[in-house]
Amino acid sequence: MPIYDYKCENCGHFEKIQKITAPALNECPTCGGKAERLISKNVGVVFKGSGFYKTDNNTVKDRVRNLNKERQVDNQALLDGDTKSFVEQSEKTTQKVLEA
Repeated sequence: MPIYDYKCENCGHFEKIQKITAPALNECPTCGGKAERLISKNVGVVFKGSGFYKTDNNTVKDRVRNLNKERQVDNQALLDGDTKSFVEQSEKTTQKVLEA
């Protein structure tokens, strides 16, 4: 349940835990004076798990980019007509993919 901030004309500020569906308080529970709900500036939201932060995605993208660069080296060896070098490079790249 959220904690709402209120301002009492007699007591000052106070907090009240209420359901979201509960109506706002009109009177202070301490003194019975007029109270009004304040709009909070800070909302405590907690994101749990992976994928919420910019740095979470960069590591995966960096690994994929590095593997793509390795595959480009494989393809260049094949385009040069050097099949022996292509096979060796391709096996190294496949091993790196399996490790990642």
